Amino acid sequence: SVFLLLLRVYMNLHGNRCRHLLLPLLIQSTAHQRAFVSSFFTNSMAPFVTHRNDGVITVSPKVESSQSGLVVISHGLGDSAEGFVDVAEHLATQMPHLKFILPTAPTQPVTMNMGMPMPSWYDITGLDERSNENCKGIDDSRSTIQNILRNEHETLGLSYSRMVLAGFSQGGALSLFTGMQLAEEEKLAGVVVMSGYLPAAKQFQITAGVGGGSFF
Repeated sequence: SVFLLLLRVYMNLHGNRCRHLLLPLLIQSTAHQRAFVSSFFTNSMAPFVTHRNDGVITVSPKVESSQSGLVVISHGLGDSAEGFVDVAEHLATQMPHLKFILPTAPTQPVTMNMGMPMPSWYDITGLDERSNENCKGIDDSRSTIQNILRNEHETLGLSYSRMVLAGFSQGGALSLFTGMQLAEEEKLAGVVVMSGYLPAAKQFQITAGVGGGSFF
């Protein structure tokens, strides 16, 4: 909107000195406009920058050369990258040397939820052990995570030993399924699984030597 455009120009010119001048204006603004201003001031003082691009959220150190590690966080069933951006930004204030990448799962029908389409890393047909083997789409999602890791390694020269996969529920399951089947030369610093499980257990083959990492 015109409000946001003018506000951005004014703040670029005057920085945080304009904070007190904006208060009367904010009182009359909408909730969306107030959230924008709050986000602007927070990010302007934080040691990180947050970017959104086609469902992927990246929280990176403001000084790119200071990055020395990577954490990929995968959300749970029905959620999106937005569900963990606050967590990533909080961690970034405590560990400013890390980059956080939060992908969003593709929207697809989930059999267990009456075929309703929702963000899902793979299909879930039921909760019993036999159903757990029917994980259509998990290989594609595994490739998505692998490509993120490979891109950081090839473009930035970041060692795989400085990377961590983390995820919640279905995202934790994907992180476990991906992280423990990487090639031996791609061994990660660790895998963090929050309320997760091992999907498609019969096709899961842990890579020799990977078990020496950190798994939570």
